[in-house]
Amino acid sequence: MVGRRLAEHVHGLPGWTAIGLARRPPADAAFPVVAVDLTDARASRAALRDLAAVTDVFYTARFDHVAGSTEPVDANLAMLRNVIEAVEPVARNLRHVHLVHGTKYYGSHLGPFKTPARETDPRVPVENWYYAQEDYVIERQRGRRWTWSASRPHGVCDLAPGIARSMARVIAVYAAIHRELGHPLFFPGRPGNFRAIYQCTDAALLARAIVWMASELRCANQAFNVTNGDYIRWMNLWPVFAGYFGMEPGPPQTVQLSEAMADKAPVWERIVRRRRLVPTSYEHAALWSYGDFVFGSEYDMMSDTTKLRRHGFCEVADTEAMFLRLFDELRRVRIVP
Repeated sequence: MVGRRLAEHVHGLPGWTAIGLARRPPADAAFPVVAVDLTDARASRAALRDLAAVTDVFYTARFDHVAGSTEPVDANLAMLRNVIEAVEPVARNLRHVHLVHGTKYYGSHLGPFKTPARETDPRVPVENWYYAQEDYVIERQRGRRWTWSASRPHGVCDLAPGIARSMARVIAVYAAIHRELGHPLFFPGRPGNFRAIYQCTDAALLARAIVWMASELRCANQAFNVTNGDYIRWMNLWPVFAGYFGMEPGPPQTVQLSEAMADKAPVWERIVRRRRLVPTSYEHAALWSYGDFVFGSEYDMMSDTTKLRRHGFCEVADTEAMFLRLFDELRRVRIVP
């Protein structure tokens, strides 16, 4: 999701050309995409050996893993290493490497953490592939002309084609099913999550921030938190969402979405047929386990973005307006009614 939005943004900039890397290149990409399995060092060297003109590497990849399992450090580090060590020897004018990380850097996935999180906060004493990648680029960059940067977004939102891991899709498909069943729009998460502070990052804003970091000399060899710049509470947004979908808002009714929604395929198929939506299999309509992750924590998610502003990137996005725009787009392309 992040990589596609970033590549599209880069490709549209005057004087820039994007080259994507993917195991399964999309057929509708507006830019060239190299087919490569980044876990294979030899294959990476062979596939990337002709990229002599590359000046910037924007690394947004993540090793696929089973939902709920620990994200592997070694595999994620190896993939980055395979890119850098394939591109660097041939790209003589390489000037910048950017890493897309996130607030898991601060342990946001482990439990309550210091908020608002600042880039200078100490690392959490657990294994984290963000740390391994950052340490690698810091060491690799020593004595070289290129620089690096890292972005740390949270709750990235977009509607990249074919991506079910979308907060907006989870909410919109959940609402469509509950409306079909005649239910209010119950909040599926925990009561503490309903009340806690949360934050999101519009993928388009993130793309602009990343290119800015790569181009701004003052950002060299640093990491930056990137969010929309505002904070939300689901308790305030949920009635707005209910109104948008023509429903009554419901109180928290805590469920595991991956379990509670497992038998709703017939309902979804009925909605698709009756409302003449684009045929979308229930499996690909929404990623319920992602909803469980988003709505499961009961503590504040807050990043300090003043460092980003001090260095000169002052764009913000209204999170409520962002969600309504994403819902509009889902309706426009006939994914939800």
